Amino acid sequence: KMEMTCIKCIEMFSESFPGVVIQLMAIMVSKEEAVGPWLSLVTSALSSGFISASFSFDFDTDPEKRQQTPDFYGYVPADARKRAIVFGTMVFISAGMMLIRCTTIVLLGLIEKRWAFAYIGADLGLYLLVKILRGDFWYWVPVGRNTE
Repeated sequence: KMEMTCIKCIEMFSESFPGVVIQLMAIMVSKEEAVGPWLSLVTSALSSGFISASFSFDFDTDPEKRQQTPDFYGYVPADARKRAIVFGTMVFISAGMMLIRCTTIVLLGLIEKRWAFAYIGADLGLYLLVKILRGDFWYWVPVGRNTE
């Protein structure tokens, strides 16, 4: 199960995100207005949203994880209709957040590339700072038996 999660993660970060950034850049720089690039962008965003939502859904519905950490896992309800609504919502929220971040990166990159890199650095820096402040940083970085 972990191998599938790693493969999905590699696909998202090496193909989906860069693909959306490239598509957005092409749409913003292009002089012509065509439907094809927009359909391609929406398809890429929704497929990335699907992959991202499947991470959360798979982890939340795993009986072992629900038993180990019931306070964290368990937001996906048992009813099939409600599960579908939660999963669909997660797909659209994930796709929307990715589009917002990618659009920000592209717009800042069009203004000046260093602004885009500063945004990415600040975003990652704030994420790591919150992880450190919550005491959650070392939990996600397995560094060996003697140091944990």
